[in-house]
Amino acid sequence: MRVRLSAMLEAVRTVRAPLANFYALLNDEQRARFNAVPSGEDQNEPARRLNLNMLCSERASWIANVPIRRMELAVRPDEVQRASLGALRDAIGQAGELLKMDCPTYRPITPVVRIETMEQRLDTVLRAINIVQPALQKFYGSLTDEQKERFNRLAPVQG
Repeated sequence: MRVRLSAMLEAVRTVRAPLANFYALLNDEQRARFNAVPSGEDQNEPARRLNLNMLCSERASWIANVPIRRMELAVRPDEVQRASLGALRDAIGQAGELLKMDCPTYRPITPVVRIETMEQRLDTVLRAINIVQPALQKFYGSLTDEQKERFNRLAPVQG
């Protein structure tokens, strides 16, 4: 996930400056027409999804649904592992708060602001991953082979 997000972030950063330069060269009429071009996310989406803040909040809240209790029941951690699982729970909570705090409160109108918003959001998601990954690695690394097998069989969370 980190590799894909990093690649997306790099692509956005590569396009941002040329897009801003191009946009600056347009006259007011051209800018208005360019602003009216729908982004790919707008096409064929239900009206409720057009509210970027709502969409962002919905997607940010998925992390709060990580099934810590299911993990606990599946692997039956000992006391040391339980402490690692608690640290993972805390890291997930921290990442969730970061993702919620970073949701835009407005719908960007210009392509330049849209790409800046996209860059900021991708960067925030990568920071959230960096919060959770060490705790997940520590917890997973503390498991026995049998516990890892049970952990690996857990169905992925739908987000």
